[in-house]
Amino acid sequence: MFLSEFLYIIKRVLSSPFVIGIVIAAFLYLELVFYILNYSKKTKPPLEADQSQNRNNKDETEEDSDDEGLEASK
Repeated sequence: MFLSEFLYIIKRVLSSPFVIGIVIAAFLYLELVFYILNYSKKTKPPLEADQSQNRNNKDETEEDSDDEGLEASK
């Protein structure tokens, strides 16, 4: 078998639709696997404004409950 025959066979094999489809499927599969391996959820840093609003809401509910107790005792 000469080099020209070998190159002809290689060209025919690599240009076949079946081989091209398998290569594309393997590439997409590997991309998915590496995406899953490198995926990590990003944690949100706690916002100071949210924490202060929660504190204010707790203080207001405590004051409301104190006011109800004073009204009931009158």
